[in-house]
Amino acid sequence: MNPLELDPQWVGVLRAQLLEWFGRHHRPLPWRGVDNPYYVWVSEIMLQQTQVATVIPYFERFIQRFPTVQSLAEAELEEVLKYWEGLGYYSRARHLWRSAQQVVANGGELPRTAERLRELPGIGAYTAGAIASIAFNQPEPLVDGNVTRVLARLLWLKGDLKTSKAQKLLWQVARQLVDPERPGDFNQALMELGSTVCTPLQPRCEGCPVQSLCSAYQRGQPTAVPEPTPSKPSRQVVDVSAIVLTDLRVLLAQRPPEGLWGGLWEFPRTTRAGREPIELVAQQIGARHQLQIEPIRVIGTVKHAVTYSRIVLYGVLCRHKQGTPTQGDYQRLEWVPISGLGTYPLSAPQRQLAERLEQNEITPSLFE
Repeated sequence: MNPLELDPQWVGVLRAQLLEWFGRHHRPLPWRGVDNPYYVWVSEIMLQQTQVATVIPYFERFIQRFPTVQSLAEAELEEVLKYWEGLGYYSRARHLWRSAQQVVANGGELPRTAERLRELPGIGAYTAGAIASIAFNQPEPLVDGNVTRVLARLLWLKGDLKTSKAQKLLWQVARQLVDPERPGDFNQALMELGSTVCTPLQPRCEGCPVQSLCSAYQRGQPTAVPEPTPSKPSRQVVDVSAIVLTDLRVLLAQRPPEGLWGGLWEFPRTTRAGREPIELVAQQIGARHQLQIEPIRVIGTVKHAVTYSRIVLYGVLCRHKQGTPTQGDYQRLEWVPISGLGTYPLSAPQRQLAERLEQNEITPSLFE
């Protein structure tokens, strides 16, 4: 794709109409209208790959507990993960916590430029542009999924817009568009338009403030762009968690600090290799940790997805027979009272299994 040089008059009209619309129709969000770069930073990290409606309650709880970058830096990572529980993509929480420590070590002020912001863990080009423009009024562009869709329709951009060449073009266009006087408002308006009006399947063209400037609308084909790109086929996976009980305590394992669900706790878990019985897989989990366990029953199944894997997770209630657990690939193992499961940060699928366990009637005969 060749570089595009936009008509300055067209750009001026687009900026004016979009900013006027945003002033009247923007959604009231807890991180808007607050002169606090920390709020902008936290919200933008949470909004990565997550919808606004989902983020709002998490943001409010998080800010109530960690109101400043200093309070976040001083917290234990496990507590930060607990407040992130259920929001997913937990590497974001780990990066945010490490970034807070880095910011505090450097004087406590968040960097003001996109270039410096990108030096912090977990901040890429989009997030750096968002923070720099919204929090510090820097004329920085940004491109995310919503912005890509809006630009594709405004300019009738065809082809695979996920290629490096297409992304370079989109960033070049976004840099021409960003309003130098009100870059933060303009970028938010662009994202808001994509989120609430210029939606993927049923865009509300009748309510669009830049309808007269839109090539896709003028062609009568508002959903023809961006063109869909082939998706990678998903694979089906069966996972098993052994929910091992002794007395009224259950075995919990903490995952290594990096990688998928890093630092979170779970009932010891593995992926079934073939088609062996679920109960046998549970016994294999026990043996891996030097435990002899007796499967009793499946107390729940949870369906979820991770990248290109569609997972069915089985929770198998097991009786501890003998052995002292060894950590294996885990960071720590602990026997936890069933009543205390709520204090540990678990992934959403594991939390569902914990709720199933709490709903089951656990009687003394189970341990005989």
